[in-house]
Amino acid sequence: MADYDSSLPIRTEADGTDERVHTKIVDFSDPSGTDKQVEVSEKKLHNRQFNKDSDGNDQEVLLSQEGHTQSNGDYDAVNNKRPSSQGMIVSDRDASPSESTMNKRPTAVIGDSDKVALDVAISLSNGNNISEDSPLPVYVTESVGDEIIDFNEAVDIVKNSTSNHDYTVSALKELRFLNVEASASGKAKFELQVETAASSGVFNTIGVQFNSTSNPNVKFNVKRPATIATGVVVRLVKTNLDNQAQSIYSTINGVEI
Repeated sequence: MADYDSSLPIRTEADGTDERVHTKIVDFSDPSGTDKQVEVSEKKLHNRQFNKDSDGNDQEVLLSQEGHTQSNGDYDAVNNKRPSSQGMIVSDRDASPSESTMNKRPTAVIGDSDKVALDVAISLSNGNNISEDSPLPVYVTESVGDEIIDFNEAVDIVKNSTSNHDYTVSALKELRFLNVEASASGKAKFELQVETAASSGVFNTIGVQFNSTSNPNVKFNVKRPATIATGVVVRLVKTNLDNQAQSIYSTINGVEI
């Protein structure tokens, strides 16, 4: 007659009242070798997991401190030639942001100079648009730079002679040019110049004004302050147009940053 297929239980002997089967997970070719057996501690099975990297080499799979699989998005020519890449997800505005509030995808646009610009909106704290009905509050504070008030008195300038009031921008700083004020009791001409580059000795005229006996004061107002580089000279050429010698006064105002 044909063999009868049957199953019989197995169990260990002399194991007290808790009879059980002991099974080891070991390396097939070297079961008795060092570190060739799976270990169990704290009722957990511990093993080292390996997988192929993008070059086909075996690498150990690592976890973060929270138990998540680690991903590296930083390019490295040797260790990470194909970095992880994923889209940015942002949270709803929430007092307690969590995984359940992460459901917004930001957008971007291609800009100039080969850049991709992330879309960022300036809004009110409640998220509403800035408009005439909902304006953005603006508060004026002191300038972050050093205030420059450079005064010059040209004493007893003879008729038709000139005197230069020069201010050189401090080293490692830029001058945010604001205005120049000048005054003379008699008639005078004032020519505002800026050097083309530090130590060039060549000046460009950016404005000329004349005073009079009824209006002895003049003022150069620059509505949009210019940025003047370090080492460049700002010059006010003061010419006496009166019929006798006189002193001519001037002040160069600005902020160095």
